[in-house]
Amino acid sequence: MKRPGIFFLILVIVTGITISCNKNKDNTQPVAKKPYAWVAGARDSTGYGVIVFSADSGETWVRQGQGNSALKNIDVWDIWAVDENTVWAVCSENVILKTVDGGKIWLQVPGPVCKTVPRLSSISIVDKTNIWISGSDGAVFNSRDNGNTWTAFDTNTFHNGLMQGIWAISPQKVYVSGGVADGGEMKGFIAFTLDGGNNWDTISPANNYNRNEWIGVTSSGNTIVVYGGKAHYMVSTDGGGTWKNDSVPHTGGILGADINHMIMLNSESWWGAFDLSQICLTTNGGSSWVSQPAVDNGQFNVGIDSYDGQLALTVGELSGWPQKGSILKTSNGGTTWKSIHTYNSALYKVTFIK
Repeated sequence: MKRPGIFFLILVIVTGITISCNKNKDNTQPVAKKPYAWVAGARDSTGYGVIVFSADSGETWVRQGQGNSALKNIDVWDIWAVDENTVWAVCSENVILKTVDGGKIWLQVPGPVCKTVPRLSSISIVDKTNIWISGSDGAVFNSRDNGNTWTAFDTNTFHNGLMQGIWAISPQKVYVSGGVADGGEMKGFIAFTLDGGNNWDTISPANNYNRNEWIGVTSSGNTIVVYGGKAHYMVSTDGGGTWKNDSVPHTGGILGADINHMIMLNSESWWGAFDLSQICLTTNGGSSWVSQPAVDNGQFNVGIDSYDGQLALTVGELSGWPQKGSILKTSNGGTTWKSIHTYNSALYKVTFIK
């Protein structure tokens, strides 16, 4: 009578061990991203473009690339961390930079040959190796093989304008925003592709909402936001099928402060870096906005990124001369911000590991 019970107990123990082992093997939790951050900025008095790195959530920073010929006589305009080792940056003088060791060594990556020497302003990477870059003179580049080869799209498609922002939703679906010359002034321009750049279409928003220059574009899920000058933006909640014109109220200035950079924590929560020391957050898809108590240091906030919705950094350019820029940090979702460091150069963008 006892043997079946013993056999059953052994079977339960063995089964439990097997399940436990399989669970450890098959359901391994992903390794948490480290709170590493990089900041990109203009060259300083040394003549080298600025890249600074923090390994401790933005509390302390070290300079990278100073004395490296790859950063000589260039401004670093945008930066994107793929992982803790692989980071890309785009610069003036048509320069593309890459590090594969977390920034110990930065190298210039040969990009497409251009008729002009564009200032590369924005970078977006999807699937870790599909890279999209945009800049002045209608520059839009794509690499599908981690930067080994590049395609430069026809600059006439973008009216040879300043394409300040680019965002790859997928390798096939990509948005570009910027400004083009029109009668002696700059007007907004938005283009998109649904087939990886083989064909491009443009968006002409209602009520002449292209009257102000666009600066960037971002997305989360089916929500896409194109943002730009005078606190104005456009939003689509159906993947680009329809668009609504909108703006962020009470940001200062005559017609509102420029939205220089926006990130989306999810489809409802968007965080923006503005001129006039403004940082604004919406948690309801733009229905209302909260102006956060940023450090009122006269800074034009140009870049923002968030690690987890609570920890975030913003960078920018202080008004006045000589050029200076500072890094601001929040650890409580923007309830309070503090100034971390000031540098003798304008700072343009900040990135955590994507």
